[in-house]
Amino acid sequence: MLQLVDDGAVPDAPLIRCEDHLTTLWLLSDSALVDRVAARELAPLDKLTARRRDRLVETLRVHVSTRAPAEQVGEMLGVHAQTVRYRLRTLDTYLGDRLADPDHRFALEVALRALHLRSHHGTE
Repeated sequence: MLQLVDDGAVPDAPLIRCEDHLTTLWLLSDSALVDRVAARELAPLDKLTARRRDRLVETLRVHVSTRAPAEQVGEMLGVHAQTVRYRLRTLDTYLGDRLADPDHRFALEVALRALHLRSHHGTE
């Protein structure tokens, strides 16, 4: 837990209750497993350039985690709503039934959240 505080994934405080950070602990507990799940679920995007893949993955992460309309997703990402719609259509083309399947959708969301936590809090 202290490493997660040092990495910025968990806010520093005089008393840190693990109970308050169970999801973060779970998502960051096994980086090899997160990498494996992410690789499996995002494999259809592997042929894209890194830049395009990163944009699509970030759009997917925000879309899946918020279920917000394109306008709100666009505001969160700093892009136009039409750009979000285009990216979502592209993702649908590459990921197809994975986005409709509850098990794949859950695996995608878990992997995307864990990757986001790692990349934005220095725990890579």
